[in-house]
Amino acid sequence: MVPVSEHRTDRDGSHALLLGASAFRHPQILPVPAAANSLRAMERMLTDPARGRWPSAQVTSVLDPPNAVEAIRRIRRLAQRTTGTLLLYYVGHGLISASGELILTVHDTDPEDADLTGIEYSRVKSALLASPAAVKIVILDCCYSGRAIEALGSETVSNAVAARGVYTLTAADLEVAHVPPLAEQSAVPTSFTGQLLELVRTGLPGESPWLTLDAIYPHLAARLRHAGLPAPNRLTTDSAAHFPFVRNTDRTGTARRSGNTSAQPLGTASPTTPSGRPPFDPVKGTGYDIEEVDAHRLDVIALVADPRRRRRARAPYFRQVSGKNRYGYDKAQVDAHIEQHRCEPASFVDALRMLLADAGIPLVAKDGTQTRKAAREVDKVKSKCAIYGREQLIGFGRVGWYGRTPGMIAFTVTRIIVRTNSIPLVIPYSHVKQARLSTTSAWESWGTGDAVGASEVLTMTVGFGGREVKIIEESNHHPLQNTLSNTLPALSNLRRNHPEWFFSGPTADHADRGEA
Repeated sequence: MVPVSEHRTDRDGSHALLLGASAFRHPQILPVPAAANSLRAMERMLTDPARGRWPSAQVTSVLDPPNAVEAIRRIRRLAQRTTGTLLLYYVGHGLISASGELILTVHDTDPEDADLTGIEYSRVKSALLASPAAVKIVILDCCYSGRAIEALGSETVSNAVAARGVYTLTAADLEVAHVPPLAEQSAVPTSFTGQLLELVRTGLPGESPWLTLDAIYPHLAARLRHAGLPAPNRLTTDSAAHFPFVRNTDRTGTARRSGNTSAQPLGTASPTTPSGRPPFDPVKGTGYDIEEVDAHRLDVIALVADPRRRRRARAPYFRQVSGKNRYGYDKAQVDAHIEQHRCEPASFVDALRMLLADAGIPLVAKDGTQTRKAAREVDKVKSKCAIYGREQLIGFGRVGWYGRTPGMIAFTVTRIIVRTNSIPLVIPYSHVKQARLSTTSAWESWGTGDAVGASEVLTMTVGFGGREVKIIEESNHHPLQNTLSNTLPALSNLRRNHPEWFFSGPTADHADRGEA
């Protein structure tokens, strides 16, 4: 471990590039005024003499880069001439390309050709690794920013020289980030940047004069978790985690109420909730157990969304607190919230769970809540479908005993994966309308004499991009064909009704959040 004192706290040879995407030419990408607010707030924090201490001449802030070429060129040029610390901050929409790569959007990004009109993160990675900077810090406040972790972690971290000194902090893992509703964004930052800057503002009691990214991260993760926001992620190599990021404004050793939301007594104020999260009222001596509601609310919503199990999911849904000095969530409010989401999905994942349940696809329980047998099954599916890291598997279906083409279909937060004997075929939800389906059927006779019969053989061809897979099944049921035939049109309808869930950053990754 490298002590903070061994890192330079001056900014000689250092440069910070802040990019914000808040307005877009394409009508299917919603504007994000909160991104512009986040960009300005981050610049103020970095150049504040009491906190970031960056000279204003060494901080470049670009709001709404007009195109990807100009943005990538700026990143490269700045990276090439930085010898101290290179800080790259991006806030805006994140998209997933057809190949599964993270795309950072700019003003003229077209969702249909995101890899051509957006910033492919592989180009950012190349600029980072070619830079002579001693420390490289990347902070991404966008959907699917965990793809940046994968990009650096999969092949470059093993190269200790090339990846030396890189620290990546993301607003979400392989899911979507969070922003307040559009109507409420005029004067507020995005949720992730807002929590980060609030933590910097209040400081950390008992810590050293300079706060490192390694010291900040667990507190930031706890704040986001307590607020019901997506979990952040990080990847660090060498000693970048111990870089003195900002001055600590609280070294008193006494926790402040505003800096430690988990320490706030529930009886004195309403729980802090971001816009879009249900404001359940705390009630004394009764109500649902708060920790259990926060941890398993999504699982319960998925349960009541499953028509085969709905009768088993009835109130009370959670344990109830007892004791006059304990506080719980108002039971009626929680029950009403669960019923609302059973009837009206408020996010993409919420709708996807219901869609899969109605199609008879088994839903995957939240990590840590399934049985050992179910967990082993999920691990097998992830391995066969090349689902790595913390990408969330929502549900999957298999071919039965009579399947001529062994395989499965898996649904994650970001894509559909069709696996047969060949390489998995991946269909991102943002490109679902480009998937091609065609089916042919024939009857084949079998047996002789009195023991004769016939079976219907279906052949479905699934195509996406330049690849196709064929699925051949023989029985009265055709699991893969039925699943694809039902879910792809349903997803297309969902796309027409909620284009923001497929193209733009402000989407929802969980059932009760307005996520971005």
